[in-house]
Amino acid sequence: MRLRLLACILYAFASTGAAMAAVAPAPVAANPAATPRIPFVVGLTVVRATTDPRGDYEGLRVIDAISPTGYSTTVSAEAPADSGSGTVDISVVRHVTAADQRDARKMRIAFHSGDAQQYTGTVPGFSAAIVDDLRKTGRARLVYQDIGALFGMTMVKRELSGTIARMGGAAKTLPVLVNDRRVQLPVIQAKGRLSDADGGEDFEFHVLDDPANPILLRSRGPGFSSNVVKIEYPEPTVSPRTIEHELAASRKAEVYGIYFAFARADLRPQSETVLREIAAALKQHPDWTLRIDGHTDSIGGDAANLDLSKRRAAAVKAALVKRYAIAGDRLSSGGFGESQPKADNATPEGRALNRRVELTRP
Repeated sequence: MRLRLLACILYAFASTGAAMAAVAPAPVAANPAATPRIPFVVGLTVVRATTDPRGDYEGLRVIDAISPTGYSTTVSAEAPADSGSGTVDISVVRHVTAADQRDARKMRIAFHSGDAQQYTGTVPGFSAAIVDDLRKTGRARLVYQDIGALFGMTMVKRELSGTIARMGGAAKTLPVLVNDRRVQLPVIQAKGRLSDADGGEDFEFHVLDDPANPILLRSRGPGFSSNVVKIEYPEPTVSPRTIEHELAASRKAEVYGIYFAFARADLRPQSETVLREIAAALKQHPDWTLRIDGHTDSIGGDAANLDLSKRRAAAVKAALVKRYAIAGDRLSSGGFGESQPKADNATPEGRALNRRVELTRP
């Protein structure tokens, strides 16, 4: 069976020592505009957008288990097939030790579907030590493993090593959707040239400014470019940002946690959490009816995007009716294609904001 490369979407969270034991979600800030702390918890999901000529596809990394010795994560994506037609489902399970997440200097960010689940001495992103160095001295040692495949076997093609340096002294931020809110996350920007005997390559990273949770939000290097567009994590049930609360307060909710197959209306399994939340709100308020509308980015033709947005909204309605026993006459669906953008379609982050489902209480 052919190995499938899953590159540039498996980046890890680092946590130090015993802190890798289960962590409760951070309290929700009273000020909704405040920058949230991103907690390292089971269910934490990071969504990366990869740009393809046929459209963006999203890779999801979900934390499955955490213990004092390390954590396990599953990364999945439905990506355009190399043949140029259709798609291929990719899923990789990775286990990372607490020691590596604390101290490792060697990055291994690309994996094949048949690879081992653990590579001791490496970290799929930045370790706490790298972020600590960038904070304290403005420089950090780094080794990058360039991964490929030969005759169906994974191999390290090159190991590039050197120093990356923090760019500028002022604090920087990047906009990211966090639990369906657009927030500015604090980041460290670092650049550097990593080399071996055959030459060097330029790298650039934007990492969350948190040694306990250094998510690589943007990364550039030889043959890869990656952007985090969404982060989700479980919040307390008393959170004021639930779909039910938004529908009660403003009669409208923008939903980003519903995932569809690449350029299709098929719902991906990761959508179930949000679908359950919508269904629970409707059962809590039996007098409510909902209008479900789909929105797309601008990749593709206007007519195709309008049709896709309508089919995706109809798929959400069908799931609520069939899987959650919501009466069909309480729901209607439609779509607006790319005609109502929330952000600039020129960037992966903007396109991610535009791909959404909107719920409205008529």
